[in-house]
Amino acid sequence: MAAERYLRSSNMKRQPKGRPLLWPVWVWQVLYPKARVQRINVFQRAILELSRARCQDPAKIAELLGLDRELVLFIIASQLQPNGWMTNLGAVTGKGQSVLDEAQEIDEKVQIGYAYQDAISGNWLPRFTEILPEVEPDKVDAKGYPIFLRNRDSGKGDRPFRLNPVKHETLEADVDALFEAFKRYESDHAFAEQRDKSEGYVDEGNMPKRLNIKNFSFVHDTGQLMWIWTWVFPDAGAQPWLVADPFGLQAAVPWLRKPLQEILPINDGLARYLARMLGEANPEKLSAAEWLKNLESKVDMDLFANYPWTSKVPEIKNYLASVLRRSEQLRNQEQGQPEDISSLLIEIHNLVESVLQWMLKNYPPDIRRLPHWEDQPEWKEGQSLNYLQSFNLGCLTDNVAQVLSHQRLDQVRTAVKKRGSSSLKALLFAALLATVDKIRHPLSSLSANELQLDRLLEMTDARNKKAGHAGGDKISKEEALKYADFISKWVQIFKEWY
Repeated sequence: MAAERYLRSSNMKRQPKGRPLLWPVWVWQVLYPKARVQRINVFQRAILELSRARCQDPAKIAELLGLDRELVLFIIASQLQPNGWMTNLGAVTGKGQSVLDEAQEIDEKVQIGYAYQDAISGNWLPRFTEILPEVEPDKVDAKGYPIFLRNRDSGKGDRPFRLNPVKHETLEADVDALFEAFKRYESDHAFAEQRDKSEGYVDEGNMPKRLNIKNFSFVHDTGQLMWIWTWVFPDAGAQPWLVADPFGLQAAVPWLRKPLQEILPINDGLARYLARMLGEANPEKLSAAEWLKNLESKVDMDLFANYPWTSKVPEIKNYLASVLRRSEQLRNQEQGQPEDISSLLIEIHNLVESVLQWMLKNYPPDIRRLPHWEDQPEWKEGQSLNYLQSFNLGCLTDNVAQVLSHQRLDQVRTAVKKRGSSSLKALLFAALLATVDKIRHPLSSLSANELQLDRLLEMTDARNKKAGHAGGDKISKEEALKYADFISKWVQIFKEWY
């Protein structure tokens, strides 16, 4: 066991109430082009290319490029000549030739990066790194398991629970599947950047470096088995425990929780490890299956008593449970923690989206009701508002119609076709569109006072303000709880249709 290799990202935060896990992964080396920053902009390049083609008259260059002659003269005098890319006579210098060649060969250099395949589920993890964050254990116990010291003076250390691989051999090096994982990686990174920006973080060191990969190939035919450090920790949301992102990009990730959930019933040691974390009395006396049954009973009790219809719509049930638990957690705080307020607002938003996605699935709108993208890529002036007003719905006030009319046509199309891939407002627009063809649609029979779409959109804007954001738009604990109470009642409006 001493030869086994371990990884730990410096971006992952310690979970004080959690327990560490060592997760088995197959690590693959991949080659990808290293993008370099171009030293030349589009106007400089165009002028130099024409000059290299022996068109050196500024007036002629301006005519061919459709630019003002004075602008061409300015670029030549203030940029190209001072940089040594063009002579005073207008000829391209050797240095200028090199800059042009560099612009054409921008993807020439390649470098090695690392991709990660889950050795439990076999899926590619949506995470990529430029370096391998390897760490060595400080010592090994009598059974050969690693111990990592966190305080050398006291000798206190972490003894993570090491999971065994289920996939003992690497799968085929599937480039298409890896590209799908990379799309998820880019999406997660973009969301994390927006999150940190809205919450006032400006230090790029707060998150892992983002890799810009356009294409890649595998260095070897197989990956190498290693273990990466992560945390399992208690949560007040829909699930009693979550698994941390081992790369520190997100707080928790479903693509590790799901495989862990699947192996729990057959792993008594792991179940007891989690039970002790959650404060279970005498976990040693319970089998993994018994403990899981007890745990799920606690989670479902409140929903069963007050929201019996949720058993029909599990996708809504999970988000509603999360809102209820996070609300209770926030109420028990004297002063709401910004991260808990922000988490509650996000879960409220997710709950509303899940209801709209259910609505679109059961009452799908007809895409043919919208202009075809080949004929019309975007709304004409006033067209989106006319669409909404033509629905003639009692629930749709003038203010709501005005707000929704600002949704781009491509976003509404995406909501109609893919349902869960658009913003809340685009999903709502698509749901309203379905009332044209669905006579018994829930939105057709509800009034503006019953549905309160104005309040719903106000909540959406509040979520975008973010609880942790500095400035006058900060959301208070009381406001967040009012939104939670409103949405918990709002989802009940549709119980006759679920």
